[in-house]
Amino acid sequence: MAKRVDGAWTRSSAWGRAMHRVRGGARFCWLPVVLCAVTADAVAVQEEPEIRTGHGYAVFGELKYPAGFTHVDYANPDAPKGGTYRYANIGSFDSLNLMNLLGTPPLSMVAIYDTLMRRSADEPAVRYALVARSISYPRDLAWMDFHLDPRARWHDGRPITPEDIIFTIDQSRGLVAPALKRVAQAVARAEKRGPRTVRVWFVQKNNPTLPSVVMDMWLLPRHHYETHDLMAASLDRPLGSGPYKVGRFSAGRWIEYERVKDYWAKDLPINKGRYNFDIVRHDYYRDATIANEAFFAGNADLRFETSAVRWASEAKIPAFRAGRIRRDFIPYSNAAFYMGLVMNTRRPILEDRAFRKALMLAYDFEWVRRVILAGHHGRLPSFFSNSEFEANGLPEGRELALLETVRDQVPPEVFTTPPGLPVGGSWANRRANLVEAARLLRAAGYRVVDGQLRDRRSGEPVVLQLVAYTPLMDKQVSLFIENARQLGITVNFRAFDSAQFRHRLRHYDYDLLVNVPMFPGAETPSTGMLLMWGSKAADMPQQLNYAGVRNPAADAMMERMIQAEDRETVVAAMRALDRILLWNYYAVPFQHNYPAPLGEMPITYWDRFGKPDKQPLYNFPFTTLDTWWIDPARDAKLMHGRSQ
Repeated sequence: MAKRVDGAWTRSSAWGRAMHRVRGGARFCWLPVVLCAVTADAVAVQEEPEIRTGHGYAVFGELKYPAGFTHVDYANPDAPKGGTYRYANIGSFDSLNLMNLLGTPPLSMVAIYDTLMRRSADEPAVRYALVARSISYPRDLAWMDFHLDPRARWHDGRPITPEDIIFTIDQSRGLVAPALKRVAQAVARAEKRGPRTVRVWFVQKNNPTLPSVVMDMWLLPRHHYETHDLMAASLDRPLGSGPYKVGRFSAGRWIEYERVKDYWAKDLPINKGRYNFDIVRHDYYRDATIANEAFFAGNADLRFETSAVRWASEAKIPAFRAGRIRRDFIPYSNAAFYMGLVMNTRRPILEDRAFRKALMLAYDFEWVRRVILAGHHGRLPSFFSNSEFEANGLPEGRELALLETVRDQVPPEVFTTPPGLPVGGSWANRRANLVEAARLLRAAGYRVVDGQLRDRRSGEPVVLQLVAYTPLMDKQVSLFIENARQLGITVNFRAFDSAQFRHRLRHYDYDLLVNVPMFPGAETPSTGMLLMWGSKAADMPQQLNYAGVRNPAADAMMERMIQAEDRETVVAAMRALDRILLWNYYAVPFQHNYPAPLGEMPITYWDRFGKPDKQPLYNFPFTTLDTWWIDPARDAKLMHGRSQ
């Protein structure tokens, strides 16, 4: 006897149960071709001899939550709704269009968009049903069918349809933001297969990471963009389907997101107990100093800490002493955001690896840590710190085998020397580093004339522009600029406001870049890595390859990672990529973004919240704080204390 589950057919006989396979901790069925369905939605699974179907998807490994689970462990299903959460942002915004390459939108707008499946925040690379109630796919992952939940609705009440999914995929092939652009790199084509089913064919088979790219894409309403321009930098409120919608705002100053009280997916297991604030308000400030003052004035509820310099003095503030302000250390398992001095190899002089290494030697992190950071923070040793993708020691095993395929395209140190960074902190160390930098420059053909290093090609003095997103970074690079001067290199520092800085990022208009924390590591990376480090992205404006990396060996490792059919190959390829990037000196790493050991994120907040016993391990949602809620008793006590 057969029965239908989530748009697929399965047997209830002993033979049928024996054919069940478990992948990712969820039950899937291998469906023989003789099983025929009679409904349109089942067409998607009739034509293939072997089909898996399920409520979730694990790129590798197992699902933590089985079919029929009620809520995730990091949410409280009984959390009360209501209140306002206020967050202080740095910068500005002049558009409400996240897809467009023009304008500067508020990144917190992702809360207005649903995705086909929602990522779990306590498992690596796992998604559960959202707009797609279930999925079906063959053993070779040539395609995947997404069976849409009939309850899924846009905020205007219209249903989310297969046509909307196809429209979103089609738009990814245009000049859109990198977050949507990567969909085009994963998808060959898409087709409607029933009233609520869409089939997506991937660009290659047996690649478990490609489906996650489609699962994570923000969905766009086709009917809305029949009368609105997707390519316009506009302040028109976009139409979404997520837990929040755009409410009141003042362009460049503040924006409010209103909870959608009849949100169609509020009781789905992946959402239950989340998105509890009626209003999420983001205020925008010129720099971190002003934002910090806003926090202590009570105009922001939470800040995540990027500096511990002020902690000793803050401990004396009455609100801290009375316990009205609290500080916690949240564990996280993400790879750390990379923060450093990126070198734009599109500039002829920065194409030279020896020149880049000399600049690396001119940066004294130990001095910065002692003098500027008050002894806090550790240095980032890798582009993928705090993850299993970090290269350590000498390559071995599968990583070594992969690197052997590109041996003639990588520096010899890749095979002979463990990754490491210059050590400063003392006058003797600093002098030794500068002597070595000067030797490298001489050996590469550079000469100092009248105290100025001359470009070996043009003979002109070497002058570099260093751009930053805040003037507060001038202290961090002050000694670097002085050390570069001793090498005969002039480095001019300039900070820009958010709009100008973003314009320069989009068009790679800089020599050296003090980046906003970037290159976030994924639990399971995929085609998005090509946008950060791929040669093709180096020649495309408005991508994430800020260093302009054009390295065939790096390309080969990313292709191997994308094509991997097992976790071990992904890890090996990513470690090889990290090693190649490190030994080519594309960037000078700064400190870990948080003044805490890797794997811990310090946050400071006003004590007005309730929160679950367990916190998310991946992608802590500080912009929406969607697993916390207002605790009425704590809030009343806090308000009483402020009035004293």
